[in-house]
Amino acid sequence: MWLKVFVYPLLKGISLLPFPLLYGLSNLLYFFLYQVFGYRKAVVRQNLKNAFPDKDSAWLMTVEKDFYRHLTDLILETFKGMSLSESELKKRLINVSQELYDEANNQNRSSIIIMSHAGNWEWVCMSAQLHAKQKAQCIYKQLKNPFFEKLMLGIRSKFGTMPIPMEQTLRVMATQKDIITATAFMGDQNPSSGKNVYWTRFLNQDTAFMWGTEKIARKFNHEVWYMQIKKVRRGYYEAHTRLLCANPAATQEGEITELLARATEEDILSQPAMWLWSHRRWKHKKG
Repeated sequence: MWLKVFVYPLLKGISLLPFPLLYGLSNLLYFFLYQVFGYRKAVVRQNLKNAFPDKDSAWLMTVEKDFYRHLTDLILETFKGMSLSESELKKRLINVSQELYDEANNQNRSSIIIMSHAGNWEWVCMSAQLHAKQKAQCIYKQLKNPFFEKLMLGIRSKFGTMPIPMEQTLRVMATQKDIITATAFMGDQNPSSGKNVYWTRFLNQDTAFMWGTEKIARKFNHEVWYMQIKKVRRGYYEAHTRLLCANPAATQEGEITELLARATEEDILSQPAMWLWSHRRWKHKKG
């Protein structure tokens, strides 16, 4: 109850701030999150060191600080979604590959869009139905806290996008055989365990990937695309989407997941500070 009474008005008030003040607040949050509390600094530092063994300490420190600056922007941009208008969102997140979505819809082809935790994936989910003529939906991992779960569902579905809990993905998509859909998956989620996973070299280390996206793509034979979310400048992003696999049903086991891993790695290498380095991505070790 106290979250609804005290935290919601605070977050709503933050969302109403004009962007210059919002980013001023982000600068302050960066100072406390990074300089004072050192939020997950050891995790970020180790992840960067393992991913980029050939980079010197100065380069690693620059990426580390830039990551935290982006992280605080991302946190406040997410809550900004509570009051962000359709026109403002369209101005700040450009779908560069609009023709790909239009063509797939016109040809009655459903698609699975792989994203990574880079750029601002929350704005992508929130704006998806504004760009797609097909039914837009995003797969997400449910939050344990009911207040924040409800809050994030409201933000993500604000403009018509359908959020689907990860555990319900197969069941929901099985009911959509006669619907043209564009379904976004986070391809870099950390598996719950190191068993029944796909192992590959990723960012210079053995990394486990979940099978779920590949299995669903092969089962329904939906095209698989990869979306890169580029940060053009503070508060402005571009979504670039490209085809990864046109006929998943004809692929060998592991082929799509390997394509997913390579596209994600390429994305991260092109904008290293934009990825979620505080994510405990390598908890599991190949046995």
